[in-house]
Amino acid sequence: MKTLVRSYSEEQGDFRRTTKFITDNYHHFRTNSTMTLPRFVDWKYGLYSSKTSDPAFLENNATLWFDGFGRLVAVLISEDGDSSFSILTVEGYRFLFEEILRWAVDNWGSRSEKMSVELTEYQRREIEIVQRNGFRSVWTFCTRFFDLSAELEERRSIDDGFEIIDMETTPEYREQRILRSNAFEGKTHVSDSELEHQLKFYNNTHRSPIYNPWTDLCVKFRDGRHVAGCEALIDAWNSTADIERVCTHSEFRRRGFAKALIIECLHRLKEMGFKTAGITGFGKEAIKLYGSLGASEKMESFIFELGSR
Repeated sequence: MKTLVRSYSEEQGDFRRTTKFITDNYHHFRTNSTMTLPRFVDWKYGLYSSKTSDPAFLENNATLWFDGFGRLVAVLISEDGDSSFSILTVEGYRFLFEEILRWAVDNWGSRSEKMSVELTEYQRREIEIVQRNGFRSVWTFCTRFFDLSAELEERRSIDDGFEIIDMETTPEYREQRILRSNAFEGKTHVSDSELEHQLKFYNNTHRSPIYNPWTDLCVKFRDGRHVAGCEALIDAWNSTADIERVCTHSEFRRRGFAKALIIECLHRLKEMGFKTAGITGFGKEAIKLYGSLGASEKMESFIFELGSR
């Protein structure tokens, strides 16, 4: 069948085209890809170091497949500009998966010694294809799905001296950035100059069409520090959200702050009228925590890796 392949192009409106592609096929992609709308939007708006060092980052790290009618039917994307990638195909064009996989290996394989692709447990055909092409499973992670129409676990109280805040009523992004530097990067201190640089670039995500400051939550200590956080990124067209950026400061772990925040976030999403929410855990502790929150469904996903090239 005739297809057209070209690089992603901002000038040709591919951000809107691809977001529509993802939202229109939500139910298929929810189980047949780990690339969600929040991850794709973050790919554009998250100005991380890999992107700020490459002016053509977007164009160099996504390729689109169109059918003979000019409709977008498949997307290959590298979130970090390396040899890790995701492939999205609409239901009727899953037969393109192997062609796209080989395209990625041929064109992006030289970026690093190893390549990797994420697949869900429901992508049995795609799993067989990557294994046939030399990829091997190296990591398993889990996504929990919450039915927000059902009864949720009750909101939790937290220790005296701490309070749950949101970035709509208390926009303390500086303190939030310090928390994330500690939790995600292991930094015990961030200089003023480095912090200003981080805020300038990382906070560009607040310009994205899915950012909602009311579901961007933190636990604040009485001395002003933020000690835990989470953020819901929203796909309003499909009445769903993904809870991401869950973190706790290294000095305040194992005190139930992350759990209290996630439960609060779920309640806020329910109050907004959303039907479902998802949250993904990669480490054993995160998977265990998210599994204790009353999710109605779970989905396992796998990272498949192709060895040294």
